[in-house]
Amino acid sequence: MPRRSRKNNFRRKRRFLPLIVGAVILFGLFSFTQGKVVKVSDGDTLDVLDSSGELVTVRLYGVDCPEYMQDGGPEALEHTRELALMKKVKLTVFYEDQYGRKVALVHLPDGKILNRELLRGGHAWVYENYCKESFCDDWRAAQKQARREKKGLWKQKSPQAPWNWRKRNN
Repeated sequence: MPRRSRKNNFRRKRRFLPLIVGAVILFGLFSFTQGKVVKVSDGDTLDVLDSSGELVTVRLYGVDCPEYMQDGGPEALEHTRELALMKKVKLTVFYEDQYGRKVALVHLPDGKILNRELLRGGHAWVYENYCKESFCDDWRAAQKQARREKKGLWKQKSPQAPWNWRKRNN
């Protein structure tokens, strides 16, 4: 039986290199954790007590809810509370922002993603400056549907995006 040369062995293993590098990058970019939502500060910010007992402040990835003092803000807060407060969730953390919050997708016990559910209910905007993943196209469609159906903040004649409201009121 012929022996394989080291060179051929290396070539064979080299085929798997992109797969290995991709896995390292993927798991290096995102972290996954789970815990229980113990506080909802506003529509897009909540506190999760993770499985290690650490309290983690989470900012929802890719969406922006009206501020509490803004039209639609109290409703966004209440909707987030209804969907997530005191529930076990899984987080897909993308990064930590300048305020030390984990920016994440929040997976609800029924498998739905809180971020998307807020858009579907008309309680958030897609945060275009930050929503850069491929699934953001689906989120834009969910927002458009909520707007068409006049759900949540889209019942208002001219709802103001939170980033514009903050500029005018801070």
